[in-house]
Amino acid sequence: MPETAALAPPVRPDLLRLSYDDYRALPAVANSDLSRLRDYLNGRGPRSLGNSAALSFGTAFHTALLEPEAYVPGQRGINDSLVWWMVEAVRYNDDLRRMLDTGLAEPSCLFTDAETGTVCKLRADLVVPTEGAYTIVDFKSTMAPDWHQFALQCSVFDYDRQAAFYLDALRADRFLLVGVQKAAPHGVFLVEVTPQMLAEGRAKYRALLTLLVPGREAEVLPFVSAEAVRAAVKELGLGGGDAEGGIDF
Repeated sequence: MPETAALAPPVRPDLLRLSYDDYRALPAVANSDLSRLRDYLNGRGPRSLGNSAALSFGTAFHTALLEPEAYVPGQRGINDSLVWWMVEAVRYNDDLRRMLDTGLAEPSCLFTDAETGTVCKLRADLVVPTEGAYTIVDFKSTMAPDWHQFALQCSVFDYDRQAAFYLDALRADRFLLVGVQKAAPHGVFLVEVTPQMLAEGRAKYRALLTLLVPGREAEVLPFVSAEAVRAAVKELGLGGGDAEGGIDF
């Protein structure tokens, strides 16, 4: 019998070095856009002023941690000392410090979802290539009092969906969520995303991407009219190349 040729491993999409503004301008759907669609369909309005402040702090923390040379001190409403205490807490962990020193910070990626044909994008905090494997690391500021509470937040706040979305797109081997306490003692909680978490997160993002495809709304929301879903998609500027595409903190 003729030998069967071994299947070639799947090709990973390119990692792009883009500014934040250039990334946002990419006409594609980001995980944050899926969050906006989820919130809209659940009757939640746009983010409040308090959430905007949290996002500003998250941006400051991520900049200090991943691009310290770009950090601008003295920004309104940002406690610089707190930001750097949190950065110091992360770098105190030997494994995290090694990954920060050897990994690629804030790479972007543009890809097409094979199942729906939707053009998507992502911007990871940190990608660490090791011997042909990819580890994705995502940092979250948190008020969780302990590891167990942060691990619960990973599902409640749909961090599992983000993990599956990123891991599937980059064909990565591992996804690590790192929670950093905003309050003393600034503990650092590492959550290795498990196969069960990935399966649950994958179901979440697959459902939301399916809603972007006209005619497939009933597969996800059988009791909601297709017109209502299409109105939500149009209102949010999704599905037509106008996705907002923010960053997940």
